[in-house]
Amino acid sequence: MTRRVLAVLLAAALAAPSARAAGGDFSDHATGTAGSEFLNLDVDARGMAMGGAYSALTNDAYAMYWNPAGLALVPRTSIGAMHNEYLADIRFQYLSYAQRYNESSVFAGAVRYLDAGAIDNTDINGNKIGTFRPRSYVYEIGWGQSISDLTDAERDITLGVNFKYLHSDLVAHADGWAADIGMQAHYTDTLMPFNFSAVVQNIGQGQKFDKVRDTLPFRGKFGASLQPRPFLTLAMEGFMPVSAAPYGALGIELSVDGASKTKAFLRAGYNSRSTFSGLDGIRGVTAGAGLKIGDFSVDYAFAPLGILGHTHRLGLTWTLPAKHARRFRER
Repeated sequence: MTRRVLAVLLAAALAAPSARAAGGDFSDHATGTAGSEFLNLDVDARGMAMGGAYSALTNDAYAMYWNPAGLALVPRTSIGAMHNEYLADIRFQYLSYAQRYNESSVFAGAVRYLDAGAIDNTDINGNKIGTFRPRSYVYEIGWGQSISDLTDAERDITLGVNFKYLHSDLVAHADGWAADIGMQAHYTDTLMPFNFSAVVQNIGQGQKFDKVRDTLPFRGKFGASLQPRPFLTLAMEGFMPVSAAPYGALGIELSVDGASKTKAFLRAGYNSRSTFSGLDGIRGVTAGAGLKIGDFSVDYAFAPLGILGHTHRLGLTWTLPAKHARRFRER
């Protein structure tokens, strides 16, 4: 049955962009052919610090972005908030909320806001005629479900779906919609617990600013994680974006238990996508740290982007434990 679920997700990943395959999709020749690329700006400092190799691990309100199947692991209530200082004074904000509905279902909502700052508006001769402020908004609802028919004493299977409405204000305005579908398989009753994941993102209708509707930045992801020691987590992920060549990511997380329900984290990652850009300087590597105090977590991520500069992400998470003993695992 697990193979059947994976086969359905893989078929969706291959079928969705088939109409454009002849044009060089899933290769470097497709760079710049998709719009709404802000949909793929990573949220959550924890996942970013691990290079983006995170769809098999996500288990809180941030799962709305990484893999909606991770919502099913929220024990009761989870709230996530992130601030991202991006390049060229661009700022990116994210807020998400997840609430358990019953023993097997979790519902969630989120909003993203990208502000590019004030930009000069010029006429055809290059004369300044004012300014404009590019902004993009994404409003999301999601659902995560534990699949009891595929779950046994050693394995948990979760599925999730996420629907997104997107709106952009440039000089003109445009709207669109998209959906994500994901799954996670958790093997816990083993010497070294491990997870698998599969996700397809940004399936739907792109934005139309004038006469041509943009293609959404569709991508498929396949991930895995392994916990060889209680304090050590390793993760890897493969990406298949419609507007670039396939690439991969690796991540590592070390945890140290402290007093009074505190835990500290050190994280590092590598993402091969930026190594294809030809930019000089340090790029592709990420690093970060986190601190968990009771039900509250604060995480930080740093990502250098070569000569373009570097980005900082700060994320806050508040996750309430289950009211009664359940099988949900908390990070």
